[in-house]
Amino acid sequence: MLEALEKELYLDIHQKSRRKIIEIFRLAKAIQLPVVDDHKVVGILDLFVFLDNMNKNINLIDLIEKDIIVAGEYRNVFTFKNSKQQILPFVDEEGNFSGFVNKLFQKCYLPSEEYMQVVEKNLDGMIDNDSEVDYDKLKNSFSAIFESNYDGIYITVDKGTTLSINKHCKYADGITSDDISIDESKINVSFDENTVNNETVNVIQNIQKRKEVSVSDDVISDGGIIRVINNIKDFDKIKNELRETQKLAEKYQNELEFLRWEQTETDDIIAKSPEMKKVINLAVRISKVDSTVLIQGQSGVGKGVLSKLIHNSSDRKNGPFIKIDCGSIPENLLESELFGYEQGSFTGAEKGGKIGLIELANGGTLFLDEIGELPLNLQMKLLRVLQDKEIFRVGGKEPIPVDFRTIAATNRDLEEMVEQKKFRKDLFYRLNVVPIKILPLLDRKEDIKPLIEDCLNRFNKKYNLEKYIEPVALRFLIDYNWPGNVRELENIIEYLIVTTNSDKITKDDLPETILDYNRNLPMLKIDSFSSMKEAMDVVEKNLLIESMKNSKSTEEMAKILKLDRSTVIRKLQKHKIKAHF
Repeated sequence: MLEALEKELYLDIHQKSRRKIIEIFRLAKAIQLPVVDDHKVVGILDLFVFLDNMNKNINLIDLIEKDIIVAGEYRNVFTFKNSKQQILPFVDEEGNFSGFVNKLFQKCYLPSEEYMQVVEKNLDGMIDNDSEVDYDKLKNSFSAIFESNYDGIYITVDKGTTLSINKHCKYADGITSDDISIDESKINVSFDENTVNNETVNVIQNIQKRKEVSVSDDVISDGGIIRVINNIKDFDKIKNELRETQKLAEKYQNELEFLRWEQTETDDIIAKSPEMKKVINLAVRISKVDSTVLIQGQSGVGKGVLSKLIHNSSDRKNGPFIKIDCGSIPENLLESELFGYEQGSFTGAEKGGKIGLIELANGGTLFLDEIGELPLNLQMKLLRVLQDKEIFRVGGKEPIPVDFRTIAATNRDLEEMVEQKKFRKDLFYRLNVVPIKILPLLDRKEDIKPLIEDCLNRFNKKYNLEKYIEPVALRFLIDYNWPGNVRELENIIEYLIVTTNSDKITKDDLPETILDYNRNLPMLKIDSFSSMKEAMDVVEKNLLIESMKNSKSTEEMAKILKLDRSTVIRKLQKHKIKAHF
C-alpha cells in the first residue's frame, strides 16, 4: 500500500500561487488534492471548486473540504467507500502526512485536454505574481469551451448538487440547474460494487416529468455517485426536428417528382395553368400511397389520362391497369364482367368460367370510369369488395382475395345523386377519400394554346405533314369555349390537319361551330371598362342571366353553359344573382 502512495504532490495551506496550484493538479492527474499545514492534513481541495473561484481573492482555507476521512498506514482503505472523496490521504503514527491514493487506484475524471491547454496557455509566459494573471479571460475561455458543445452538459457532485450547467441544457423549456439536480434514484441506474469508475452509462430520464431526455453519464463512482459529467440530448427536440426534417424531405420529394414529370411531360397530358399544375402535383403526391381517388370533371377533361398518371407514378406501375367503363357495359352483363363467373352459372356461360375485371386488377390499379352510371343493385356489391378486398364470382361460393388500388371517375355530381337516392352514400364516402377536381378548359385558358400546339405536332408527325395555324385562326381557337374540352380540341385539330389543302390553316378552315361562337361574342367598347377582368365579369354575368331565362334549375343552367352545377352556383354567388326560375 505504501508503494502506491503519492507523497510529493500536495498543497500547502499557505500556497497563494494559482499557477503553482494548477501545475500540481496537472502533475498529480487528480481532481482532488490533500491540503497540508505543518505536515498535518487539514482538508481536501477540489479542482472544480478551485477553478470556479480562481478569479476571486479567496484563501485555500475557505475552499477546502475539512470534514474528510484520513487513513493510517494499517487502516482499511475502503472506509471512505461511500464518501464523496476522490482521494484518500494517509498519515503516519504521529499524524503527519504520508501521501494519498486515488480511490481504488482508478484514474479519476479529469478536465478535457482542450480545457487544460487553455489553462496552460493563459498561464504560460506570465510571471509568478498572481495579480497580473488574467483570470477573467481564463474563465471566459473555459466558458466558451463549455458552452460550445451542441448537447446539454451539466456536472453534478455529491448527491446531485449541480456544479455547472451550459446553455444547451436550458433549451428544454427553460430547464434550470434546480430541475436537473441528479441523484442515484433519478438516474435510473443501479450503482453497486460492480459499477466501474469513469463508466459511461446511457439512460433515458424524465426531468420533472416534463422532458424525456437521453443522458450519457461519465460516472465517477465506487458504490455511490461522486461526480457525474452529464451529456444530455433532448429527445423531444430531436423527435420534433426529425419530424420536421421528414416533412421537409417529403415536400422536396413531392416537388422533385413534379419537376421530373414536367421534364418528361408526355403527349397525353399538358399542364401550364396554375389550376392544372395543382392537380398534377396532387396526383403525383398521392400516387405513393394506396388511398382511393375520386376524379371529377366534365367529359373530355382528361380523367382517364390522370388516372394513368397516378398508376404509372405508383409502386403498382408494373402491375395491371384495368379500366371499367360503368356506363358502356349493359346492366345485365355488368355483374359477370366485374366479378367473373363459374362454369355453368348461367345459360351461355363459357366452359371453365371466366375471370372478372376486378380480379384482373389484382396487384395493380382498378379504374372505375363513369362510376355514377353504376346501377344501385351493384353499388352494394362493389362497396363490399372495396371494404373486404375479396370477391365472389357469379355462381361461386368461395371468396377470392384481391389486392388493387381503386381510382373512380365521373362527370356527374355524386353528392346531388346521393341526395336524390340515386347513389349510395356509403359508397360515395368510400370512394371520396382523395377527391381531385379537373376544371374544364373554359376555366383554364392557359392550357388551350399549348394543347393546340401539342396536338398540331403529334398529328403532323403522325401524317408526315408540316401544317401550322395562322395567328387569326389561333385566336379563334383560343377564344372558343370548348364544351367538349380536351377531347373536342384533339378531334378538331386532327380534322384541320387532314382536311385542309394548304400547309397554312386559316380562319376560313375552322368549323362553323367555332366561327359562330366568335361571331356571337358580345362586342364591348374598350373605353367602357377599366380592365379586362371587369369586361369578362360583365360577359359572365350576362351569360348567367341569359341561361337562367332558358332553364328550370341550376342543373339545366350547367348543361347549357357546359359547366358543373357547383360552378354555376359559385358564379351566381360571385355576381350576387338570386336564382329564380
